[in-house]
Amino acid sequence: MPVPAPPASTRTFLADIAHELLASYDVDALADLVVVVPTRRAVVYLKNELALATPDGQALWAPRIAAMEDYMVERASVQLEEPIALQLLLFDIFKHLDPDLQFDQFVGWGGLLLQDFSTLDQHLADTKSIFEYLAEAKALERWQLDPELKTTGLDRYFGFWGQLHKVYLRFKARLKPQHLAYPGLAYRRAVQRLRAELADVKKPLPPQHVFVGLGGLSKAEETFISLLRKVKRAAIYFDGDPFYLEDDSPNRAGQSLRRYWRQWDLPRDTFTYQEHLRGRPHHVRLLGVANASMQGKLAGQLLAEARQLNPAASVAVVLPDETLLLPVLHGLPPQALVPDFNVTMGLSFQSTALFNLVDLLFEVHLTGIREGEPGPDYGVPKYHHLAVTKLLAHPFLRRFQAWQDAQTDQPQYHKLLDHICSEIVRRHLVLLPATELLKLGQGHPLIGALFKTWDNCDGIIRACYTLIELLRQVYEQAHGAIEAEYLYLFYTLVRQLDSAFDCREQRLSVRSFRRFLYDQMRRTRLPFAGEPLAQVQIMGLLETRALDFDHVIILSCNENSLPAPKRQQSLFPYDVLAEYKLPTYADAEATAAYNFWRLLQRAGRVDLVHVLPGAEGVKTGERSRFLRQLEFDLAAQNPALVVEDRTVEVPTGEVAEGALLNDLVLGKDAPMLAGLRGVLERGLSPSALNEYLACSLKFYFSRLARFQENEEVEEALGADGFGTVVHDALEQLLKPFEVEKRDLTAADLPAILAKVPAEVRRQLRQEGADRQARPEDGLNHVLGQVAVRLIRKYLESLPEQPGVLPLRIAAQETPMAATVFADIPGEAAPLAVRIFGRADRIDALPDGRRRVVDYKTGLVERRELNLRGTQKPLSAADTVERLLTDSSSGADKVRQLWLYRFMLESDALNPAPPGSEAAIMSLRKIDEGLLSAPLDFITEATGEPDFLKASAGLIARLARRMLDPAEPIRKTDDLAKCEYCPYRGICAR
Repeated sequence: MPVPAPPASTRTFLADIAHELLASYDVDALADLVVVVPTRRAVVYLKNELALATPDGQALWAPRIAAMEDYMVERASVQLEEPIALQLLLFDIFKHLDPDLQFDQFVGWGGLLLQDFSTLDQHLADTKSIFEYLAEAKALERWQLDPELKTTGLDRYFGFWGQLHKVYLRFKARLKPQHLAYPGLAYRRAVQRLRAELADVKKPLPPQHVFVGLGGLSKAEETFISLLRKVKRAAIYFDGDPFYLEDDSPNRAGQSLRRYWRQWDLPRDTFTYQEHLRGRPHHVRLLGVANASMQGKLAGQLLAEARQLNPAASVAVVLPDETLLLPVLHGLPPQALVPDFNVTMGLSFQSTALFNLVDLLFEVHLTGIREGEPGPDYGVPKYHHLAVTKLLAHPFLRRFQAWQDAQTDQPQYHKLLDHICSEIVRRHLVLLPATELLKLGQGHPLIGALFKTWDNCDGIIRACYTLIELLRQVYEQAHGAIEAEYLYLFYTLVRQLDSAFDCREQRLSVRSFRRFLYDQMRRTRLPFAGEPLAQVQIMGLLETRALDFDHVIILSCNENSLPAPKRQQSLFPYDVLAEYKLPTYADAEATAAYNFWRLLQRAGRVDLVHVLPGAEGVKTGERSRFLRQLEFDLAAQNPALVVEDRTVEVPTGEVAEGALLNDLVLGKDAPMLAGLRGVLERGLSPSALNEYLACSLKFYFSRLARFQENEEVEEALGADGFGTVVHDALEQLLKPFEVEKRDLTAADLPAILAKVPAEVRRQLRQEGADRQARPEDGLNHVLGQVAVRLIRKYLESLPEQPGVLPLRIAAQETPMAATVFADIPGEAAPLAVRIFGRADRIDALPDGRRRVVDYKTGLVERRELNLRGTQKPLSAADTVERLLTDSSSGADKVRQLWLYRFMLESDALNPAPPGSEAAIMSLRKIDEGLLSAPLDFITEATGEPDFLKASAGLIARLARRMLDPAEPIRKTDDLAKCEYCPYRGICAR
């Protein structure tokens, strides 16, 4: 086939159509003409092009220009009924055939069936044949089923398929007297009426029709055009390109148009079949971004660049993913660059903040738990604290609280939401009964609207009306507030559903009502006011049909966005759709391909933005197949095509190596040094010292600045709470031996073991006394069982541990302290450094020495307590340096044991004899027995044989380091230590 020469004109497709219409029809014929275009947006553009193409000073009646869908509905002489009303009518028909059908069951598939009916009609399918095929296929499936597996539910399931044709016929019959229809039925009726008109010889022929820029046609549209062509009342102008329309082209973008060209024998030498993709120069950039959220900002930067390069050029920002609309609007360049733009797609209600509020409200009620046992709260839902606090933190409700706080006549409601949230945290209310929330709300109507029990749709509708009215008070005074538009749209949706369900005997469940409401929200768009012919257009891919732009920016050029994922939104199996030539996901992909390539035909500059692999917030990091085709197919056929493949990076400026880790540094000025000195004088615990060595910035936040961590509701015991339960239970079980000063022997163990479960339960109740979550429930119950097992196993192991029994307990949970005097450079008098701690247990050994024992519920390995190591032992001096600087887990534990022994032997009132011990009892390593740390390197390295004097010198070194002005406060370089740090948000970790 010869390749047509590139067109000399650079006009848009619709501009060419306008000139063609003026050249082909005289003034009288033009006025009677009907021009059908794909979209309402194309209607506006074609009217403008006709006005521009009309010679100056000439007046004429413009032809009738209509979008295809609007024109087909008009030709059918019907009115489209609301989907909610259609589904309710469909349910009534099913209910008549199956009285046992529940509405909540119907909700799950009613919408899909309605969509399938519309598809069948829009494609003029032989419904009787299709429904018979389905019924026979299901009968065969039932025949193959094991008779023992057949149930009443299966009988109803197979009966459903046998009744579909009857339901379909009754459904259409109920709509016909009122001249109502769903979209597909309107298309079928439009074709039927046209056939009837053409068969009636008494009626005049329809006016001349011109079909412009259509893509993939439904069977009804195709038949409608064919009927008009038979009586020579239809001209067709497709907008195609040989790149995908040649007979041997593998590109699926042309699969429908190739068939139409052959079917209607259309000429291939007009402007509708010109070499644009291969015959024009195009500058295409493939721009990869690290994450989906960057696309909105990048679109604004690309738009600014386009306006600076060519202020007169038309630019389209195309969003295959409509959720990017708000990010794109927020990223628009200044008004000086883009003084006017138009948003054609409308903002989906599901993208608004109000939808998020409604969604959170349903989350609270649908996740509520109702007591199953009789009691004071029987039947009262309990809401999870996370759902409640997330709802109360919504910006709409916070804005309402600010408005409420300004009402001087209602001081009792000031800070109401803050009060409820703080009470939830203070009392650790994990599951909140609705009655408790209403009590905390002090009777305020907002709290009643949010948390009163919903039994059916009536409760939801009442709550929505109250919520809308309360929020209206906040936003009605803000002129032009978009939130007021949200509220009005939401009100109309609720009113519509209220009217639809008001007269029905069966009330909808909460889940069913949510489905209906969300379906309505998904279809509802918040329109934007703008100049419809502005040079900058922000639109969806389908809205670009028949339109052309000088510069095109397409976002989300990834698989599963462009084209959309392969989802079959139908109750009918794929083989049925394919057998009867009904549309499948393959047809949807072909349509997306046509829209993509057609949009690129006349665009001189094209920016295709895609998200790189491994990014969050995107379903796949794979580039769209259309980008691959452009790189490896079109580029090889068009020498004038320039393709740039770039990765967009966020500029970070010049950053020195390691600067990101050390970008928060606090110098030790006089106030800082005074604060550190105060900590040393008041008392430094082993855990505080370990904290300083691990991250001095965290030490500063917690010990000097004293930033309080955010309190949270603890649903189950954390590591600290679990450890407290184990420690306290052991203390109480061994208390009699401490008080009575008698030895614990193997004979005493059976009686103690018998008390373990009850004591653990008691400690759990005490630890969870302020929580509403019961210790016996959920994870707390599991942790209680673990605690019982750990304590039992420890007590049972005592006889097997050498030299432990008989055990004389000198003290439990007792404070210890010691004071060291450190010489500080620049200070005349030594600084009194106080070390303090709390011993879990102190044992009196038979030889007079004492041993402090620290229980650990975590895992402790014996090898990590040997700081010297075993493979290549460190020198004593190097081991001391590790003791004073290392922040590893093992070094932390050795420091604790070292300071415990130091405090034990330094006790001013009752000093332990030299050589006393400090040991760890790891309850996860019970077989290892008591774990101690070799501390001989301290005296060896210092040359001081006295352990106390040697240790005092090392503690003084630590104090001097903490007070050294040359060593600033900074955050750790070990990112693993930041994972659970409560201050990580402050230092940007």
